[in-house]
Parts: sequence; structure tokens; C-alpha cells
Amino acid sequence: MPVIFQRINEDHALRAAAIIVKAYIGPPWNEAWTLERATARMGELSTTPGWLGVGALENGALLGFAIGLPHTSAAGRGLYIPEIAVLPSHQGRGIGKQLLRFLEAEALSSGFSSAWLLSQSEGATAEYYKASGYNQATKLRIYSKPLKWSPAVSALMICDVTGPCLSSLG
Repeated sequence: MPVIFQRINEDHALRAAAIIVKAYIGPPWNEAWTLERATARMGELSTTPGWLGVGALENGALLGFAIGLPHTSAAGRGLYIPEIAVLPSHQGRGIGKQLLRFLEAEALSSGFSSAWLLSQSEGATAEYYKASGYNQATKLRIYSKPLKWSPAVSALMICDVTGPCLSSLG
């Protein structure tokens, strides 16, 4: 049966959670997604205003997907691609590449002028995106920080709904 590429709706996106669990468990990602967290992730993405989703279907079964979110900046209206995944049993067949191209075409026809994503800085995944025309940013880096509860944070949270938050920081 041929693989059909089409726009997907929120229901398809929620079903794609199972693909995240299967696609990210092994190399190069090695991420232990639960179905509950993957479903929450797909719910967040598919309810974002202006989201674009495309899928690869065979006999009605979702084999892979790509999601894009609007990201307007000083440079114009761009599309941020937070998720693209293909079932491991169907990887290596060009489905991911076709999903990316289809999402880019849908974005272009929807008025987006650029697309960007976050991924690994080296290895096969980086080479895949480079071969697809994506360039690594030279000026930008990802900064992350785990958020932890502490007495200092708790002190900052003493708020009265009728007035400003009170702080012991002075």
C-alpha cells in the first residue's frame, strides 16, 4: 500500500504519542517517554493556535508525523518544528524526509517565511537536517536549568490576591 502524506488533526496528533514513545526510546535519543507524558506533549502542541501537523499514513495507520508551531520574530513569521518522528519499523524509507518537506510546503502556503528546530549538534540526526537544508545557528545556544522548590522560592510566593506579592528579600 502507498504511504499517504496529509495534514493531521488533533485526534491524529494525540495518537502520535505512541510514535514518540517508540521512536525516542533508542539511539540517538535514548529518552524514556511514558505514553502519558507523550500524550500530554502532543495535546500541548495540537492545541496551540496556528499549529500545523502533517502525517504519513498507510492503510489508515499513522507511521510518522511532523508538527510546526508559529513563531513570529523581528525576522518575520517563522515555523518552529518541535516534533518529527517516524515509527522505528518504518525508518530509513524516506518518510521523515517527506514529512519535513510536506510540513515546509504547508508552512510556505500558510505564509511562513522560515522554519527552525532544535536537535542534536552532531551525528546522524544533525547530518540529516543539514542535508535537508537546515544550518546550525552560530550565535545561539540552548540554556537550560532544572527548576527546584526551595525555601527561598517559597518566600517569594507569599501573595495576596488583592495586592502585590510580599517578599522577605527587601
